[in-house]
Amino acid sequence: MLLTAAVATFSYVLVSFSPVDPVDAYLGTAILKVSPEQREIIAKRWGLDRPPMERYFNWASQLIQGNFGLSTIFNEPVLSVIGKRFVTSFWLMFLAWSLSGIFGFVLGVLSGTYENSVLDKTIGLYAYTMASTPTFWVGMVLLTVFSIQLGWTPVCCAWPVGLSPDQATLGQRVHHLILPAFTLSLIGIAQITLHTREKP
Repeated sequence: MLLTAAVATFSYVLVSFSPVDPVDAYLGTAILKVSPEQREIIAKRWGLDRPPMERYFNWASQLIQGNFGLSTIFNEPVLSVIGKRFVTSFWLMFLAWSLSGIFGFVLGVLSGTYENSVLDKTIGLYAYTMASTPTFWVGMVLLTVFSIQLGWTPVCCAWPVGLSPDQATLGQRVHHLILPAFTLSLIGIAQITLHTREKP
């Protein structure tokens, strides 16, 4: 509990002293079309016209009461935004962990069974290479190849742009899920393979 409070406080302080103005970041290029009066209205709506300590205690008290506030990006309650995306994240992690566990275990057993063989060395090369490669880099390479160059997978999002979660079909969701799950699995398989390979 104390650690959570400390992390929350530290995060709030970092955001408060950030050189990036939240209103400017929210408006983006539209800032050129917004008058100072409109900008002031936005700042007042977010409570940015109040002292930092007052904002902090107000935020903390609301958080304790279970009010996580309103998302400035989606213009709906934060808990609602999290809830809508939790299911997608859950299935992504479930699929990635399942593939990693199954294929990682099989490759680890094969590598250990045929120790010092060509198969063992091939699996080891893959496992050590993937285990030492940052996930974001693997993701960018796969995104460039399969999404941009080949056009087989979507570039972003958990469902087609312009559709709400309720409008997206199961096929569309799976199509958007394939590349992220594959990316996470490549790294996960390598790690589990190495772990299984070293077991007696």
